[in-house]
Amino acid sequence: MIKRPKEINEIVKKFEKEGKDIICAGQCMTGSIIGEVPLDWDLYTEVSQEIIREMFPEGEAIGKRTTRLDYSYFVESQHVNVADRFDGVIADIITLQGPIEEQLEIYDFTCEAMGEHANGSLIDPFGGRKDIKQKLLKPVGDIRAKMKKRPETAWKVLRYVGLYGFDLNRDIYEAIQSHRELVTMVDKDIILSEFTTAITGDYAGKMLKMLKGLGLLEAVIGPEGKSSFPREAKDYDKLCDNIDRTKKIPIRRLGLFYLVFDKNYAKALHYLPQEEDSLDFLEDAKRLCPKLHFCRNDEALKDFICQFGWKKYNFYDKLLKAQNIVFELDNQQQVARDAIIKLILEQHQPIFKEDMVIDADDIIEAGITDDPERADYLLDLLLTPVHRDMSNNERDKLLKFARAFNKSRIRRTFRDVTWLR
Repeated sequence: MIKRPKEINEIVKKFEKEGKDIICAGQCMTGSIIGEVPLDWDLYTEVSQEIIREMFPEGEAIGKRTTRLDYSYFVESQHVNVADRFDGVIADIITLQGPIEEQLEIYDFTCEAMGEHANGSLIDPFGGRKDIKQKLLKPVGDIRAKMKKRPETAWKVLRYVGLYGFDLNRDIYEAIQSHRELVTMVDKDIILSEFTTAITGDYAGKMLKMLKGLGLLEAVIGPEGKSSFPREAKDYDKLCDNIDRTKKIPIRRLGLFYLVFDKNYAKALHYLPQEEDSLDFLEDAKRLCPKLHFCRNDEALKDFICQFGWKKYNFYDKLLKAQNIVFELDNQQQVARDAIIKLILEQHQPIFKEDMVIDADDIIEAGITDDPERADYLLDLLLTPVHRDMSNNERDKLLKFARAFNKSRIRRTFRDVTWLR
């Protein structure tokens, strides 16, 4: 018997109380047998929709045969390096038209074409449970005809590979090959959604190898994203070998993927319609990862954090660490950076303007300038001596620097230069 979430159990009990059977079927069976807690549940019954909607007045009518009960909620991460997620369940209660075995034929793969009665007895006409144990993706019915009608099925195949490590039955492989042109023309939002899910699975490397082997890589990065540089091909192979060793954070793994296409990074990144929040971080990765890598002292790190903020620092720091894992690089610089950041935090070293003991009003009150914009500009300049030496974060010292910067363009221009006597 599969483990049902409490919301699904409550639905099942409600039907049992009425003396009616209800059958869990579809992809929820696949995930449950593998050990996951699926979000989406297909539930089949002979009960009419009129009665179902009386039983569940909060349900939403989806067509003539389905009532949807949405008990899901979005959990938004407060940190870019922790994945957002949906919790709870979404249950579609579907009125059967004919035997359940006929209904199961609509599913694409044997691992989905299974059901379980309320009492726990299994319905498995196509041997899906065995195929799940063998991690073999096999089709139900004519997969070529299904893929011609719904070419997005090929991207679901890659999702199964990335999440669960399935191997492909030859019929599925040949169906994708014969409909490759249609598969590459699938709506880009669908491709991005399926690819992002697949790359955050336990078998992302296997999926990436298959993506390239099936000739579908250009559907993700575009024809202009790929280049002929041998190093990029070598890096892609290395990514396939080691990406599964990194944490399953969607935006981080997408960053690892796109950074492989070094020369055409921007073209590869923008081929699919990335979400705006993700794009903000990914667009700058090509420029800011090297910049952060070469921040080798506390002053440089504080300058970086001050300019780009803690959220971006944490993202690019973790992305660099993931690159070290993937490409098996020396992590000495990473260790040194961690030690410096630890010291900065322990000593509460000032990083932002708000951390300084004076503000723009103090500069005006000291008679250095009566222009608020000029005062704020000078306050920005004071970050340089404060980042260089935290002991400069004293009122008299800062006002002295402010007077010098206000009077001398040379002092302003060369404020970050340390002069040798």
